Amino acid sequence: MKLRGDVLKQIRRKRGLSQTALAEGICTQATISLMEKQNRLPKMDILTAICERLNISSDRIVENEVSGINETFNQIVDNLISRNFEDASALLKKVHVKNLENDFDKQRYYYLVGMVQVENNQIDEAIFNFELVLTQFATTSANIYLAMTTVGMALAYLKRGDKERAARLTNRSVKLIDNKKLIGSLYQWASIDCQIAELYLQLEDPDNAIEVANKGIELCREHDSLFLLDELYLCIGRSYILKNDKEEAKKALKIAESLSIARNGSVMEDTILLERQIVKFKLNI
Repeated sequence: MKLRGDVLKQIRRKRGLSQTALAEGICTQATISLMEKQNRLPKMDILTAICERLNISSDRIVENEVSGINETFNQIVDNLISRNFEDASALLKKVHVKNLENDFDKQRYYYLVGMVQVENNQIDEAIFNFELVLTQFATTSANIYLAMTTVGMALAYLKRGDKERAARLTNRSVKLIDNKKLIGSLYQWASIDCQIAELYLQLEDPDNAIEVANKGIELCREHDSLFLLDELYLCIGRSYILKNDKEEAKKALKIAESLSIARNGSVMEDTILLERQIVKFKLNI
């Protein structure tokens, strides 16, 4: 087995954790540093505890004969979240669907292809691939990709201008995640809460946007993670702008700005500054 220290570092930062915070109660900060800088593989109990704290499986950071496709898919997801669609598309082109050995990998593949197509405004193609996930692979496993794909469909129909169908799909995705029977990681749950909140905002339903965003915030707090907290608070701030509530909008946007700085390297800071200018213009703060 070979440790991928670079991947561990990337995931830790995306979770908003310092080396000290990740190590607390598990090992020393120096151990984390050796893992990240020198790919030093720790004892199995330490590795397991670190993966549990990051809410990931060990194959995210440990290479073996079967981890390659998982890492490729995870890199694609990371690029989508970072809005780096060009790199996501390039990685997808390297995946050959005929070589995928199980339905779960095919489910992930067609979902990711659909999400890239949505961003490239290839709406018909995206809907086709999302339908493959929901019709051909929906019964293979009760995982969060069912809800994520439903959200992707909602995004596609919203881009097509069909708000009624987008709203129905958004509501359906909320029912799926409220069911609490889907298998997914913190990373995925927080991402889908953020996507649904953004959908409600675009559908001019700020109350539901705020409710879903707050669920994502609560989830991140339960796991002591900063992951996507700035974007969730930004969504809440924009929702209050829509509700013409200047005090709550100002409060949420200030929190979002602080969290964006804390996360480091995020592109959110410029977006938040723009949103605050919008608030000042619309609400005369």
